[in-house]
Amino acid sequence: MHVFPALGLGLVASGATRVTDKMILAAARTIGANSPALKDPAASLLPALTDIRRVAVEIAYAVALEAQNAGVAPKRTEEELRQRVITTQWTPAYA
Repeated sequence: MHVFPALGLGLVASGATRVTDKMILAAARTIGANSPALKDPAASLLPALTDIRRVAVEIAYAVALEAQNAGVAPKRTEEELRQRVITTQWTPAYA
């Protein structure tokens, strides 16, 4: 629920042509780095659903960076890449 939508976001935003093991590892490490249990051992292992959009951007950005490092995505500046992730992220809008 946390990793795969964000993985897809990183792929689309970066323009990656394939998925590598290191990209999946980057996603897993980023979700781990956002675990509330790091600050409080009694807290949840996964980030709260209220933080899911923020965490998804972080995961997607890590995936996009790894795609560039692997040579399967066009080179962009880190700021441009982060901005592409943010603007590509779907925002629900209900009429």
